[in-house]
Amino acid sequence: MKEKNITGDYNRLEGIYITKVLDIVSSLPTKNGYLVWQEVFDNGVAIKNDTIVHVWKDRQDPINFKRELAKVTAAGFNTLLSSCWYLNDIAYGDDWYRYYQCDPHDFNGTDTQKNLIIGGEACMWGRYVDGTNVIPRTWPRASTVAEKLWSAAERTNSTTEAAPRLEEHRCRLLDRGFEVEPFGPSFCKSDITA
Repeated sequence: MKEKNITGDYNRLEGIYITKVLDIVSSLPTKNGYLVWQEVFDNGVAIKNDTIVHVWKDRQDPINFKRELAKVTAAGFNTLLSSCWYLNDIAYGDDWYRYYQCDPHDFNGTDTQKNLIIGGEACMWGRYVDGTNVIPRTWPRASTVAEKLWSAAERTNSTTEAAPRLEEHRCRLLDRGFEVEPFGPSFCKSDITA
């Protein structure tokens, strides 16, 4: 760090490292550019126009990640959101509602900016997850994110209407042999024996 005259400036150190990595990666053929975490953008690292910026921070503070979406898209970058879809952040009760209510286009920006949102990602980190519980912890809650991202907006604005669809999907997963957590109090038709 002394040689680069950046002693103690770890953001600049990271920027130098990321720039070298991006130089290597950008020399490889790709039709979609490359993806970086939001810190690369936030720290002012020079990135190419075809870069996708992954907004992931501020899971507990929608105001901040919405502000970040506005900044990144205002700079003209395609953006991927995961801030509101960390499945390892489990809350007591029906926590799937908060995943379902997150809308990646719900930020203060123009239509042009909102068109730069190319999708989202459900994330699962392993602090409290291992091979014994990764499937039940992930499913069916990831289904809420999938429906939100893969369905028309007018179909995904009501948790009341979504609940039976998502519960039916949970039952399909169980019927196929997956051990998945419940969304809440419910049952599957396969639970009823004749």
